[in-house]
Amino acid sequence: MSEAGFAPFPIVLDSPEQMNLLGLLMKGLLEENLSRPGRLAGVRKLRGDVLVQAGQMSVTLRFGDDGLLVVAGRVGRPRATVRGGMTALLGVVTRQGGLVRPVLAGRVKVSGNLLLLLRMLPLIRVAGPRRERSEKRP
Repeated sequence: MSEAGFAPFPIVLDSPEQMNLLGLLMKGLLEENLSRPGRLAGVRKLRGDVLVQAGQMSVTLRFGDDGLLVVAGRVGRPRATVRGGMTALLGVVTRQGGLVRPVLAGRVKVSGNLLLLLRMLPLIRVAGPRRERSEKRP
């Protein structure tokens, strides 16, 4: 058991030998963010499929009770979709300009369950450096 009595939240690649770069990137970001305190409770509330398309690559993130399955391509009917060029989506995950500007400018398109996407966003963004407990906040 880890954080607050929760078991770890497994992130599994479906057919790892055939996974595209986008799927590997998403898995890495999710694993890094879920290793941080306070993140497991949020991801456990997510349910359903989210399609992420960057250029010609796409992955489906399947959130379930027992973890997250990352599948190359589109699978089934997603509850939410995020589409954009790789540069625009990298800007969102690296916190260069946030999500609103690229969406309003049409560089990133979102559809479906927007609440699900907003809850997922902190889990796919590059996290800042971890603070040591002895560090004082300003």
